[in-house]
Amino acid sequence: MDLNEQQAVGQRLRSARETLGLTQEDVAGALGIQRTSVIAIEAGKRNVSALELRRLARIYRRSVAWVLGEEPDAEVAGDNGALFRATAELSPEDKEQVLRFAEFLAAAKSQQTPKPRTRTASTRPFVDGD
Repeated sequence: MDLNEQQAVGQRLRSARETLGLTQEDVAGALGIQRTSVIAIEAGKRNVSALELRRLARIYRRSVAWVLGEEPDAEVAGDNGALFRATAELSPEDKEQVLRFAEFLAAAKSQQTPKPRTRTASTRPFVDGD
């Protein structure tokens, strides 16, 4: 992996970590390495072993292909990232509840069809003498 690729991987790892609200210390503890190593990885100054890469992908709930830049950033971008962060610490039961509510909202939205507005006698403006 050349330096530019290594830096790109480091940036993706930092972005994923921040999206989840994790600290470098959290990641270091999960990997069993020093925080300075996480700093170096994110800066693109330290190579990542295959095992570390797989473990980082699991920690960040991403695929190895995403970490390597072979998949798009769809989950991290925009409001989806905020939603992911907001639900990351919920219990499995609470996550299921959120999922059901989201499915309910999506179904309700797809069933709504805007009705054309028509003027009726009750919607005409008040005119003196009415």
